[in-house]
Amino acid sequence: MRQAEPNAAKTLALSQTWYLGLTALAVIFMFAFVIVPYLDPKKQSGAIAGELAQDFDLELISGGDHGERIRLSDLRGKPVILDFWASWCKPCREQAIVLEAAYAKLGGRAQLLGIATNDQRADALGFLDQAKPSYSNAFDADGLVGRAYQVAELPTLIVVDAKGQIRGRYNHIANAQQVVDIVEQLEK
Repeated sequence: MRQAEPNAAKTLALSQTWYLGLTALAVIFMFAFVIVPYLDPKKQSGAIAGELAQDFDLELISGGDHGERIRLSDLRGKPVILDFWASWCKPCREQAIVLEAAYAKLGGRAQLLGIATNDQRADALGFLDQAKPSYSNAFDADGLVGRAYQVAELPTLIVVDAKGQIRGRYNHIANAQQVVDIVEQLEK
């Protein structure tokens, strides 16, 4: 009976070693595939500034007729501010109020397009029904546009100049005057 005890201890030690080894591998893979891409300097905020803005074709869910679609290329000729938001994002709700005030101050000098991303359509529509923005909003059903613009946090504003070049990214709540100043800088 005494010989069985060392074998049981060896079996237990062996299973613990395997468990610890697999756990360490899982942590290494998680670090390599989940955390490291966010540390890539090319993907840091503002990394896409200077690039030509990628065109998209999205359904309008406010500020247009039912079923109407909008493309970024249709908005060329004026600066465009893309506001990536989601109904579940509390800072996005604050940003919508700020953008409404900025849009009124801009008086048509820039286009403003809200893009609901990483959200449920019904929830996004509910948010818009409450907020009642005067600017158009589109629905990014699969989150593809958000990923194309490397949106990792909400709200995110992407500023595109009149020629379609990305000029800036803002991953924080801006105030109305900051938004107006951004557009004025593009007009110079």
